[in-house]
Formats: sequence, C-alpha cells, structure tokens
Amino acid sequence: MKQPFYKTEVLFRALLKRDWLKLLFWILGMLAFAASGAGKMEVASNPATANSLYTMFVKNPAMIGLFGPTPVNSPANYSLGPIFGQTMTLITGITFAIISIIYVVNRSRKEEDDGITELFRSYSIGKLANTTALVIELIFLHLLMAILLAFSIQAQNVAGLNDFGSNLLFAFTTSAQGLLWGMFALLLVQVFSDASTTKGVTFGLFGLLYIIRMGTDATNLSLGWFNPLSWVYLAFPYVKGHENWTSVILTFSLSLILLVISYFLELKRDVGAGYLPEGQGRAQGKKALFGFPGLILSLEKKMILGWFIGSFVLGLVYGSMFGQMDQFISSNKTVKEIFVGNETAASAIRGNFMVTLFSILSILVAAFGVILLIKMVGEERRNRLEALYALPLSRAKVYFTYVLTAIFSVIVAQFLALLGIFIEQLGNENVLSFTEIMKSGMIWLVAVIFVLAILSLLMGLVPRFADVIWVYLGFLLFMTYLGKLLNLPKWLENLSIYSQIPKLPVEKMNLPTVSLILILALVLILIGYKAYERRDLITG
Repeated sequence: MKQPFYKTEVLFRALLKRDWLKLLFWILGMLAFAASGAGKMEVASNPATANSLYTMFVKNPAMIGLFGPTPVNSPANYSLGPIFGQTMTLITGITFAIISIIYVVNRSRKEEDDGITELFRSYSIGKLANTTALVIELIFLHLLMAILLAFSIQAQNVAGLNDFGSNLLFAFTTSAQGLLWGMFALLLVQVFSDASTTKGVTFGLFGLLYIIRMGTDATNLSLGWFNPLSWVYLAFPYVKGHENWTSVILTFSLSLILLVISYFLELKRDVGAGYLPEGQGRAQGKKALFGFPGLILSLEKKMILGWFIGSFVLGLVYGSMFGQMDQFISSNKTVKEIFVGNETAASAIRGNFMVTLFSILSILVAAFGVILLIKMVGEERRNRLEALYALPLSRAKVYFTYVLTAIFSVIVAQFLALLGIFIEQLGNENVLSFTEIMKSGMIWLVAVIFVLAILSLLMGLVPRFADVIWVYLGFLLFMTYLGKLLNLPKWLENLSIYSQIPKLPVEKMNLPTVSLILILALVLILIGYKAYERRDLITG
C-alpha cells in the first residue's frame, strides 16, 4: 500500500467504538483524581496550616523529592494555589503518563503480538493507518481531558483556584505529559518485538527519569529542563510570576518529534518485528518448563527480575532522603515549633516520613503484584489456558500458581526496597536499625496481599472486570498521598485498606487488626478459587 495513511478514519471510528466505555471511565477517573480535592484543600489555606506545610514541603529536600519543588519563597505566599500546584501537578502528570503507556502498548505492540494488526494489514489499509488512528485518539483524549479538568476546577469556585488561566496551565501541563509518554511508548514499540519488553523498558526509562528528577530538584532545579518528566511541574501553575507555558510547548514539541521518528521506524519494519534482535532460544527446554509453576516463572522471569532490581534501586534513592531529612531537622528551628518537645520533634517527623514513604513504596509493589496476577486473565482471553487444560492440569494448580507467585514476588520486592533504604542510610548521623526499617516497611505487605486477594476474587467471579483493581489502586494512592491534607470524610478514608494498617513506628502494632485483614484476604482468595473452578473460561 503506497498510501501509508489510507483508511485512517475508518480505523479511528473502529477504535472509538471499541474503547469508548474504557475512555469514558478514564476521563471520569482522572477528573475525580485531579479535581475532586480542590474544594477540600481549603483547609490548607489556613495561615497556621500553610506555615506548617511550607516548612514540611518547601524547605524539606526529602519531601521535595516526593512531591516536587515550588518557587514560593515565604510562608505568607504559600496559599491554596501553590499548595495545590505543588502537591497535585507531579502525581497527576505521572498518572496520565502511566495510563498512556499501558494504553498505547496494548493498542499497538500487543495487538501485533496477538495477530490483530496482521489481520488489518491483509485488507486495503495503509501501513501507518492504525498507528495514526491511535495517535489521533490519544491527542483528542488529552485535549478533552485538559479542557474538562480546567473547567471542573474552575466550576468549584475555590478561592486561590479560581483563576482560569492557572487552571488551564495545570490541566495542559499534566495532560501533555500523558501524551508525551504515549509517544515514548510508541517509539519503543518499534524497537522491541513484544509488548512485555516494551512496557518494561518504557517504565524503566520513566523510573530512571523520576529518580534523576529527585536528585536535580534537591540540588539544582535548572537541570530539570533537561529532563522531560520535570517539565510537568516546571510550569509552576498557581504561582504568580512564575507560571510558564514553555514546558507545555516543549512537551508537545518533543511528542511531535517522537511521533515522526516512530513513523519512520514503522515504515521500515515488518509486522511483529522489532529493531533489536530476539535472543536465541535453547536447543532443549529446561526441566522446570515441564511443570506449570516453572513455565510461569520462565515466562515472567525478566519482568520479575526487572522489578526486583528497580525496587532495590528505588530503595537506595529513598534511603538517601533520610540523610536529607536529618539535615533538615537539625538545621530548621521552625520544625521544633510544629511538634511538642525538642526530642519528639525529630522522631515524629522521621516517623511520619517513614509512614508516607513506606506506604507509597508498597503501592508501587502492589502494582507489580497486580501486573503479575492479572496475567492469568490475559492468558485466558488469548485461549492459551484452554490449550493447557487439554493436559492433565487442574484449575487449582493454575489459580494458586498465579496467586502464590504474585504474593511471593511482592514480598521479595518490598524486602529488597527496604534493604536498599537500610544500606543507603547507614552513613547518616541517626542510623535506623535493620529491624526498625523492616518492621515499619514490611507491615504494609498486609495491605498489598489484601489488594491481590480482591483481584483474585474479581478474576474468579467477574474476570472481564478484573481491571477495576487499577481503579482501587489509584484510590489508595490518592488517599495515601493527599488523604490527610484534604481532610476527607471518615467513611471514605475507611474504604482504603491502608487506613487499617498500623502506622509503625508512629503507632503501636495492632495484631488483631492485622490478623483479621490476613484472614479476610485468605477467605477472598478461596472464594475466588471456588468461583474460578466453576465458571467457564472467557474468550476474546
């Protein structure tokens, strides 16, 4: 086909028809995540509260690494707008980016893996038509999301968040980041020959830039202009005199460059192929492959190993923050005015920082577990499990292999992350013991296992809706990240399993509650198994 864009409009309409419900949930979910807390943040505009938040978020390099920087230079100027901009811009941009990466890879490389793209190409369709339809959909989606996000914040008419220009800047800088990472994923789709590797490398690049921005934000903010991920907050929405549309322009420009390169690479390659050669397989299979658990581990070993390494590296990065925290505590007199007593000030700040850090870290580990466990549904949709069930293989073995693999993997990943934190902070003045770090960090695995139990129940009862677990994970991240700051209703807080976990070392261990959560998780897993054992396999 000499016309590479031929029939793009036909594929675009087909794509919308297929994904309209998914896109609608995406839009509503992002609006709920990014805009619903605007009105609730009015509590932060209280002068006393703003002064405390200024000390914790603006002057503390460890918290800057988590939330991003702000150019505000005095507590008097740290009003609701800058508070909202600093705490919400980075996390909203990250959420946009993650969803875009997953969606683009699934609708491009994954469909090549499944043979769908090859089927399309058998008709009179241009070579770039499918990719162009996906790009048009992504552009329209992010433009629509940006406009709706700006208007939804504006409609709440909250003092400090009622400037429409600032709301537009916030909406466009976050949605542009989603488009950018969609284009990064599209470029890497051309390079690698399977969806799993493409996702892994894209998220690896994303994680690397995230770690780099943590360092530059605390040392030299101007270096952030060389990091595309930093552009999301360098626009500084809601900070008068510092608002900058340059980062948005840079983001869209880089997206266009990546798209052009992706087009060029796709025109030169065959369907299903990548530019990096695939490794040669073994002449004879390993003995472990003759068992189902060995087969699963063999298929997922690259992703599991990548997450293990990433968790350890992330732990090293987070561990360096404890040194910054100690320096902050010892050099800032205002800190001692926030807490009662000079000695309790340092321990309280460090303890609360550990709670925030370990809980967010465990949500990332939970995402790893969800990716591993939900593959059972993916394999089922591709009719691969149906072929395996022709062999003497029980549903119990399949179900519990996936569940136990996910559970053991998240335990190891969390341990490696905490080990990295322990090793990195050994050179600090106030060194935390190995036991203290492990007790305070491993307790969050109770919540992670409960999340996996919910997913196992969904896979057993309603497998086509198993992806709903990502909505709950997003809710957990939102509540952990901003729950206390927004002063949300107690009933909403109780919906988060993380609210039931003892916040060590700030709180005391609550063994009955922890035991109850684990028992409920076990019950959900068993109910999920019984449902899976009795239902039909899903197809397509």
